[in-house]
Amino acid sequence: MPYLDHAATTFVRPEVLAAVEPLLAKLYGNPSGGHAVGREARRVLDEAREEIADFCGAPAQGVIFTSGGTEADNWVIDGVLDAAATRDKHRIVTTAIEHKAILEAAHRREKWDAEVIEVGVDALGRVDPHDVATASRGATLVSVMAANNELGTIQDLRAIAREVRREAPEAVLHTDAVQAAPWLDLAELTQGFDLLTLSSHKLGGLKGTGCLVSRTSIKVAPLLVGGGQELGLRAGTQDAIGAMAMALALRLAVAERAEATSRITSLRNRFLAELHDLTGAHSTVEGANVLPGHAHVVFPGMVAEELLVAFDRADLQATAGSSCASGATESSHVLKAIGLDRAAVRGAVRFTLGHTTTELDIDRACSIIGQAVTQLS
Repeated sequence: MPYLDHAATTFVRPEVLAAVEPLLAKLYGNPSGGHAVGREARRVLDEAREEIADFCGAPAQGVIFTSGGTEADNWVIDGVLDAAATRDKHRIVTTAIEHKAILEAAHRREKWDAEVIEVGVDALGRVDPHDVATASRGATLVSVMAANNELGTIQDLRAIAREVRREAPEAVLHTDAVQAAPWLDLAELTQGFDLLTLSSHKLGGLKGTGCLVSRTSIKVAPLLVGGGQELGLRAGTQDAIGAMAMALALRLAVAERAEATSRITSLRNRFLAELHDLTGAHSTVEGANVLPGHAHVVFPGMVAEELLVAFDRADLQATAGSSCASGATESSHVLKAIGLDRAAVRGAVRFTLGHTTTELDIDRACSIIGQAVTQLS
C-alpha cells in the first residue's frame, strides 16, 4: 500500500514507539508536581525542551510546547500583536501561499486592529525578499513559511531576514518551519528570524505536540492562563511524553538527514520522470528549489478528485491541495497564487514521500497511477 501523503502526516518512527510505550505506564506524574514522580516528568520535559532548542539555535527557555503547528501559528499572530498592544494599528505582512493557520488568524485581526498584506509569489511559489521588505515598513509582524506545504517550494529566508531587518528593524520575524524541519538545518535556515513553528507528527513523532520556538528575547503575550506552565505562556498540564517523542523524532531526522535527502530526492525524481512517461503528467513547479519529498504534479485533461478516488480504491494515498482543507479537494489558494490556470488546477495532485518510502512504493504507485489515468481517459 504505497503511502505518498507524508506532508499531511508521517509514520511514527519505530524508535519513538519503543521509547514511548514504557513511559505511558510509568511516567504518570504532573511535571508541575513537587514530588518524585512529578520531578521525573519535569526532567523528561526539560530534556526535550533543551534538545529541541539546541537543534533550532535557540535558548532552552525559548521552546514553548503547544498542541501542534496550527496552534503555534495562531498564537504567533495574536501573541505578538497583543504583546505590542500599545500601537493603535498593526501591520501583518505575510505571503499569499501561507498555511491557513497564519492567513485566517491574520485576517481575523483585521476586524480589530490590524492591516494584513499578503505578498504575492511567482509561478514557482517563490516570494521576492525585496517585495517582503518593502511591504514590511512599519510592520509589527512578518511571517513567511520556510517551505510550502503544497508545492514544497523553499523560500530564501536568510535573504528575507536581511532585507526586512534593513527596512523594518522593529518587526518580529516568524517562519512556519513545519514542512522544512525533517529536511533542512533549522538553526541555519532561520538565522535572522525571531520565532519558528514546529510540529511533531511531520517528523515521525506523535500527533498533538508542536512548539513555538523563540530564538530571541521577543515578547509574546500568553496563549492560555491559569496555571503558569510553559514560562507562564501556556497554562495547562504539560505532556512530557509528547515532548520527549518530538525531541527524539527531531534527533533521528537530523541524524539521517543527509542520507534521507539523497535517497528521497532520487526516488522523487524517478517518480516524476516515470509519471511523465506514463501519463504526460508534469511538475507544477519545475525548476524550483523544493523539499526532497514533494512532487506536486498536473495531469493534463484529468480531474484530481476522480483520480484520488481511483487511487484510494487501489490503496494509494495522495491528496489535492492541503490536507488541512475540508476533504483535501477544495480549491487551493496556493495554486491560485502561483497563477495556475483553471484546467491545470483541476488536474493537480500532491504526492509527498517520506522517511519510510521505498523503491517498491514508487513502482507500485506508478503502476496504480498509470492504470487510473488510462481508465479515466
